[in-house]
Order: sequence, then structure tokens, then C-alpha cells
Amino acid sequence: MPRNKTPQTLTVQQERFLQETRTAVFLYLFQDGEVYAMNSFPHLHKQGFLLNAEEIQSVHMHEFAEIMLLAKGHLLHEVNGSHHILPPGSLVFVRPYDLHRLLPVNSERTVFASLTLASSVIRELMDYLGAPSILNRFSTASEAPCIHLPPDETHALMLQMERISNEQAITPENSTLMSRVLAAQLFVGYLLNPETQERAKPQPPAWLAKLREEAEQWADLKNAPHRLHEKARCHPSHLCKSFKRYFDETPTDFFNRLRLRRAVKMLADPDTKIASAATELGFESLSHFHRLFKRLYGLTPAQYRRSQAAAD
Repeated sequence: MPRNKTPQTLTVQQERFLQETRTAVFLYLFQDGEVYAMNSFPHLHKQGFLLNAEEIQSVHMHEFAEIMLLAKGHLLHEVNGSHHILPPGSLVFVRPYDLHRLLPVNSERTVFASLTLASSVIRELMDYLGAPSILNRFSTASEAPCIHLPPDETHALMLQMERISNEQAITPENSTLMSRVLAAQLFVGYLLNPETQERAKPQPPAWLAKLREEAEQWADLKNAPHRLHEKARCHPSHLCKSFKRYFDETPTDFFNRLRLRRAVKMLADPDTKIASAATELGFESLSHFHRLFKRLYGLTPAQYRRSQAAAD
């Protein structure tokens, strides 16, 4: 059955949850090759909310971020073409639009948690914290940042995530606040290096931050660079230098990332031709599209298409 005909997937259901709360903690258990979600969301039962955890074993992407903590056992994490065996204590910051999946390594009991955050929540937290280097490192790192925690720290963090999960079933409004507090702690505690990054990366001027945030929402990316320069009302070289200084990427790099994210969603539809997607998104050639897609995701567009067909 075509993927676009089966909306009841993990990512779709997580996104439905985030429409209500914008934050959530999901708890998972791998046992004998099966994966189970251990949460209860009684306030969403009337909406037919039922989490299907099996989809995390298929290559997928989502527009929210998640911070995963592996408390027990081992997992194989495939992300953007790289393969990592995660030991207990692994804390992984998965960015919006990372292409990834999780698989058991063996038959051992594996327990992990995921703090999911709508992109708007991350932007609000970073604005509040006044630490743009955190967002820069999170968004532009070549791989999803992964930190290995000692056992005591892992245990304490897992208990904190379990408390938030329990609160979701009792008082959702309280769990929302708890999730935001935890997210701030994790971003500052593990992605901020005050000795080097904060001094090196000053906060971008308001006009540039607003322009970049607006551009992220543009539906048409075909002529996006030209449109960006028109809206910036400054010399193109100044815009490019400002992007590089504050965001560690040029406007071209920025829009290529947005185009590739959009391409992944388009190619999930088996009726969308690869060449048509490349043209619609404004890539200068099909070979250029293939090269950038492989560089970011570790798969060619055709390989990604085949992985989706195999998952169905």
C-alpha cells in the first residue's frame, strides 16, 4: 500500500500530540524484537490517539526535534546514512528532518525515552536563553549530537523523563512546563560550551533572525535565494557574510537544506518522480540534487525511495 495512504504512523501521531501540547515525553521498550510504547494519554483518547511504536524501526523523518535517552540495553541508530551502536547512557539530539531509524542490536530488553519538541518551542527557548550558539550547533552539526552519560546521571535523567510522562496522563498542562524546563537544561548542559562558542558566536541582529525564520516557512523554494536578497534590502555580499558569521552557513547552504528536507517528504509519495521533485524545488540539475541528497542523508534519492517501499 502506498505510504501516503497510511497516515497512522509514529511520526504522524507524535505530530498530532505536539499540535495539542508542543512538547511530550514518549517511553519505549524493545523486547524480543518487538517495540512497545509505554505511555498513556487519556485526555487524547476521544481523538482516537493510539501510538504505533513499530514505525521507529523504519527510516523516517519528522519536523519536530527529539532528545533520546537510552537507559538500558543497546540500539542501532541509523541517521543520515551513518550507523551508530548506542550503549546505555547515550543522549542523542535528533534535529528536525534528520532521516533516521532505531533497531535492536540483540534480544536484550532495551528501554529508552524521547523528549519531543515542536520547532517553535526550540526557537522560544533559544530566544529566552539568549544563546544562539546552541541552536547553531544543534542545527548545523554534521551529525546528530550524541553525548554519553555516566550511569548515575542516566538514571536520574530517566526518572525525570518518567515523571513527565506520568504527569502527561494526569495534568498535561504541568507536564508541558516540566518538558520545557528539562529541554532548557539539556540544551544548556550538553550543547553549550561557554568557553568557546558563546564568545565566538554573537546573537544575530533582529532583522536577520526574523528574515531567516520567515524564509524557513516559504512554500516555494525555487527562487528562494533571489527572494531572500530582495527582502534583505542590503548588499548581497553583506547578507552572505552575515549568514556565515551568525549561522555557520551561506544562504545557498541554508536553502539547499530546506529543499532537501522538502524532497524527503515529496519522495515519500511513490507517485512523485525524482526528476520532477528536483525541478520543482529549484535544483540546478538532477546530478546536483543527487549529490547533495547523498551528502546530507547518506542515501541517493532512489535508495531512499526503495527504503520506503521496503518499509511498506
